[in-house]
Amino acid sequence: MATFLLVHGAWHGAWCWDRLTPLLRERGHKVAAFDLPCHGQDRGGWWRASMGRYVARIRIVAEQLGEPPILVGHSMGGMEITRAAAEAPSLYRALHYLCAFVPLAGDSLIRLARLDEESLVPRHTTIRPWGVHFHGDGVAETFAAGCDEETRRSAAERLRREPLLPMLQRHPAGDPPALPRAYIACTRDRAISIERQRAMAERAGIERMATLDTDHSPFLSAPEALAEALDRLAREEG
Repeated sequence: MATFLLVHGAWHGAWCWDRLTPLLRERGHKVAAFDLPCHGQDRGGWWRASMGRYVARIRIVAEQLGEPPILVGHSMGGMEITRAAAEAPSLYRALHYLCAFVPLAGDSLIRLARLDEESLVPRHTTIRPWGVHFHGDGVAETFAAGCDEETRRSAAERLRREPLLPMLQRHPAGDPPALPRAYIACTRDRAISIERQRAMAERAGIERMATLDTDHSPFLSAPEALAEALDRLAREEG
């Protein structure tokens, strides 16, 4: 069995994994989820946010788990898990990208996001020097089209402003980490189009793919299907 370390994406927090976590544990896995700095229940000031601090938080949690975990990065979380594994590959067992950004040297999230002409994120965000605000009325069509109204409302209420600096910071030079990697693509995603998901996976040389017919938030709209995909990928890795 595996240990999963779940890394949420922009605007979200550890709360987004609440439906997935027990399903992975039912399958015999260990699971850890946490808030990145300035997200969820973490009340650090936005001016303290940076990609380096995000990655440092991942490393601290990983070191407490007792065995190398599989990093699961959702959306912007793909940026963080890539850098975390590049800096300390021995700490991790594998990288699983969940409808996530996959950076190569010199990429920033903003740069990768601007390549996606189909994304609805720009329509529902306001950018200021201190952060990017996601308008709650855009949650349904952008993040959670497959969710019921109560789930959408709850998610919208929990979203927090995303610090801007980490979105602008570039991935450092160097080869991709020599770890098993897999990509879980979501076909009805309106935040990162399925075409961009597949293009990023191919560009990064990720060959193992799983596909879910879901929106950008399968941990909310299809947690059973997501748990099954993660379980299968982990078993393939031995």
